[in-house]
Formats: sequence, C-alpha cells, structure tokens
Amino acid sequence: MARAFDAVSLDVGGVLVVPDHGTLAGALVRAGIAHDVDRFGVGHYVAMAAMDRAASDPEVFTDYLAGFVAAVGVAESERVAAHDVLLEVLLTPVWCQPVPGSRTAVRALADAGVRLAVTSNSDGTVADLLRRHEWVQVGDGPGVAVEVITDSGIVGVGKPDPRVFQATIDGLDLSPERILHVGDGVLYDVEGGAAVGMQTVHMDPYSICESTDHRHARSLLDLLDRP
Repeated sequence: MARAFDAVSLDVGGVLVVPDHGTLAGALVRAGIAHDVDRFGVGHYVAMAAMDRAASDPEVFTDYLAGFVAAVGVAESERVAAHDVLLEVLLTPVWCQPVPGSRTAVRALADAGVRLAVTSNSDGTVADLLRRHEWVQVGDGPGVAVEVITDSGIVGVGKPDPRVFQATIDGLDLSPERILHVGDGVLYDVEGGAAVGMQTVHMDPYSICESTDHRHARSLLDLLDRP
C-alpha cells in the first residue's frame, strides 16, 4: 500500500534526543537535591505536557522544568532550587542523549525511501549539533542525509509560528499534505504543523497524552508501519 506521505519532518527534542541524563543528574547531585534518575526518561515528556498546558514560549523553560522536577521525584520544597540548577545546564549542547530506537528508525526511514527533514526550535546551532553527533546532515556526511534543516534560531521565530514549518515545506518543495511532521509538543508540533496543512504525529512514548484529536506514536519506528 502506498504511503500517505512522501517526506517526514523530524522535531529534534523528544524525537531524536532528550537532555543528557548524566548532565542533569550531576547538576542535581552537586546541589544536594534528591531525585530519581530512573524517571528522567518519562520526565521529559511530562515536562512537554506541562508546556502544552501552559502554552509556554517554546524557548522559556520555566514550565518545562517545573514539570520535569516534579516527575523525577524532587521534593516540593526543593523544586525552585532544582529549577535554578537545571536552567544553568539546559543549553543546546546538553540535548544529546538519543531517544531509544531513534537512530535505527531514522536510518530505516531513509532506507525505505522516505524523504527527510528536520524542523526544530533551537538557537541556530542545531545543524552543527546533529552533524557532530552523527545524526543527520544536509548532503553527504557521517549521519543520515536529510534535505533541509530548519532551525527557529535562523528563521527568527519559533514553532508553532507557520513560518518555521513553511521553511521546511519550501526546502522539500512538496505540498504540505504530503509531509508528515513528528514532534513531542501538541501546541508547537501537532497544532503548528496541522495549521499549515501538514500531517502530524505526536511523539508520546509513555502514552501521557489522552487527547483523541490527533495521532500518536510511541516510537519513530511506528512510522514505518503507517501506510
């Protein structure tokens, strides 16, 4: 059966990578703040759900960190301190821990003939980050080749602004309805992509989102099963 999409646009955070657990845990340990590192995986997605509920500015991490520290077992009395400690390390380079199965899935999508792009809220350095960690790059290189990398820091506005998605659409030179955007935010990715006519999927590996208004995936490998 023919696929309903020709290209996949990948968010970075929550789809390819999450913040490095060791870096976050180290910051909390140095501050003497108790936490449960085994909860860090689900913590990111709880944090993204908190951002969606608050309709936060995508580059302001107050709501993200509030959700994260609660999810990883930080005592309520220490959450303000934990927020301040983690805010100091939650910079672009720390977003480097692979989401389980994501490397294999990106390669499998490319091998299946799916055209690929990246659409990320970042600070203008996401292409360099992805290349250095041998994830993807435009053209030949150590990672999987993609056709376009859209970084909000270069566009000048962040998702869900339609201009971010339009840059990816223009780079792929496809009708938006033939592009499937995958992201971990309902507001920023699902609603933002749908507003410009893209198909969208919410990356939700822990089934946190209860909405039935949009599609979900537990892994990028799920996309290979979609017609």
